[in-house]
Amino acid sequence: MKKLCFIISVLLLVAVLGCIKPSEKVLLIFSYHPEHPWVVEETRGAEDILEERGVETEKFYLDTKRNTSAEWKEEVAEEAMRKIDDFKPDLVIVFDDNACELVAKEYIGESLPFVFCGMNGEPEDYGFPAQNITGVIERHHLEATIELLRRLVPDVEKLAIMSDDSPTSQAFITRVRNIIPPVEISEFYTTNDFDAWKAEVNRLQTNVDAIGIYVYHTIKENSEEQSLPPEDVLGWTLENSELPGFAFSDFTVRDGVLCGVTVSGYEQGMTAAEIAIRILNGETPADIPIKCPEEGTPMINEIRAEELNIEIPADVLEEVEILP
Repeated sequence: MKKLCFIISVLLLVAVLGCIKPSEKVLLIFSYHPEHPWVVEETRGAEDILEERGVETEKFYLDTKRNTSAEWKEEVAEEAMRKIDDFKPDLVIVFDDNACELVAKEYIGESLPFVFCGMNGEPEDYGFPAQNITGVIERHHLEATIELLRRLVPDVEKLAIMSDDSPTSQAFITRVRNIIPPVEISEFYTTNDFDAWKAEVNRLQTNVDAIGIYVYHTIKENSEEQSLPPEDVLGWTLENSELPGFAFSDFTVRDGVLCGVTVSGYEQGMTAAEIAIRILNGETPADIPIKCPEEGTPMINEIRAEELNIEIPADVLEEVEILP
């Protein structure tokens, strides 16, 4: 009798274990480093969805903002692919353009599904969508940002946009050159040299009415290999410019630029994770259209407005997020 009970117990245990679904595994591959404010928000958005599902995740950082050389990119891309082999994920989410270029492109047509997000370039530049790849593109709100700026500073007529000289910046500038803005954008300036950046900020003080700041994360000083802390670049810019500034990312307005209708890293990460869940549930990437979140967040940095002696109209106050 005892032997029979033991056999039944073993059979029941085997049956129970056979019904337990193995943990789903998702690898998150980021183009930048963990402390980058955009990465922080992307991570938060993705994890809010994936943790609710109970997905096992691991993270890998390409760190291509602080380290921009071709040699670094080649080495870290190989390391990322080794991570995929070792972790054996059910799905990979890649964040921002460098991860698309360096990693996801190498898996086009493979069985492993990929979801991208934060893509500034055009999907077809990377060969997407593919049978196993879909995702979320990032599109900035140039016209809406300029309209918000003009509500704060009505006499703005001539603008410039500055950015570092990175693949992210080039994709952005290529796209916005094809947009007809409500006022003149007299020039787009890109550089990775801090001295050149400073000289351009100084020159623009008497040549335009406002300066747009896109990204400033691959700028270096004295030919150093590693990029400067972005807060140092933006801090110097704000201290040495008397012109109103506008931006396209929420972290740039939070860090001191006057205003912008901004994109959200949180929304990008969340939307990518929602697509990932659909794929884990059985849908194929090829059947899920590429998404583009359309809503931007109007933001004004109140401290910067006070520094520039700009009064925020009452009707604008009702419509935007005011940052203290």
